[in-house]
Amino acid sequence: MPRAKLKLRADGRYRAKADGQYFYGGTQSEAFAKRDAYLKAKADGLRSDAAGITVDAYAAKWLPIAKAGVDDDTYNDYARMLNTFACAFVGVPLAKVLPTDVSAVFVGLSGKSKSYIRKYVQLVRGMFSSAVDDGAILRSPLTKSVTIPDGTAGSHRALSPWEQQLIIRSVGHHDFAPAAMLMMFAGLRRGEMLALDVSRDVDFDLGVIHVSQAVKFYANQPTLTDPKTDAGVRDIPLFAPLRAVLQPILGLVLTGESGSHMSEIGVRKKFESYLVTLERLANGGRHKRWYGCTKEDKALIASGGTLPPWRTVRIQMHDFRHTFATLLWESGVDVKTAMKWMGHADEEMLLKIYAHLTSKRENASAIAMAKTISLIDDSSDDVCGGHVGGHSSMLSR
Repeated sequence: MPRAKLKLRADGRYRAKADGQYFYGGTQSEAFAKRDAYLKAKADGLRSDAAGITVDAYAAKWLPIAKAGVDDDTYNDYARMLNTFACAFVGVPLAKVLPTDVSAVFVGLSGKSKSYIRKYVQLVRGMFSSAVDDGAILRSPLTKSVTIPDGTAGSHRALSPWEQQLIIRSVGHHDFAPAAMLMMFAGLRRGEMLALDVSRDVDFDLGVIHVSQAVKFYANQPTLTDPKTDAGVRDIPLFAPLRAVLQPILGLVLTGESGSHMSEIGVRKKFESYLVTLERLANGGRHKRWYGCTKEDKALIASGGTLPPWRTVRIQMHDFRHTFATLLWESGVDVKTAMKWMGHADEEMLLKIYAHLTSKRENASAIAMAKTISLIDDSSDDVCGGHVGGHSSMLSR
């Protein structure tokens, strides 16, 4: 487009025009540059009304449409993920985001789990793909050169034997203990545990726990729903340690002050309080704040004794369910039965746990076998030494 000389406006700026739109600049070159950028974007197929839209603005517009069909919990998870990404590009146009910029954000996820990183990347990739379809950008910055960290293998684990014993010992010391026992010895998810009504759902005569409901949280408030999957409706054997704990309970296992279902924040705070109690139990009733400061501790140190090392308790709520899966495997329970008791709709997740445990057992078996062979090899050296070095000693009486 020809560049006619622009007149200086009264406000000290120059103005270029194209398609009925005006482009301003402090110099003629700046005004022409804005106009030419618009014309190029138009020629490339970009929408004029979408050109220049920022990452945070597009994310706020895109998410409610792209994830309209998911439940509130899932949507809020997506919103948190996309918000962390958008916060790194506040005020930055979509078209200005480079693959290296995306890599810089993704690298910061390296401490997260593999599944979290996979969902995060898929979400961001989907947003930029939609931006291309909308004509806001020509191409997505998520190219093959973008660095995506591997992430951790998984944040959940089976509790060690001493931790399992600690959970059992905690009964009577904290009102969250029955809930922990229910998740550890019946494999219930958090929401299933919160919905369980002992009077209604536990048949002590038949020795069965009936799972048919779950609690979900919407804006911190509990709502009764169906379990996570159709397979979530199930019967689980009532094992002895759990029977003794549940027998005295009438109604819900865990309740708020009003006797109804707890809020999400209430559950979280209750669990945090429980972890403090567990840590005190694990350390002989001591509170970490007073560790080494009590009269007894000081007297022990003064007499030349040493305090036992402090045992830190780090448990996540889902670890209880993971522990149940591990106990099933250690007991030789087949995958189909384990799936039924845990309420899994497919084998994938359980097979991952079983495969991991089988691999650990194989490694331990290989190490044990190597030690056994080493002992045989050592003893054979002695025998051969006696045989080769002195026939008479082998034959003597």
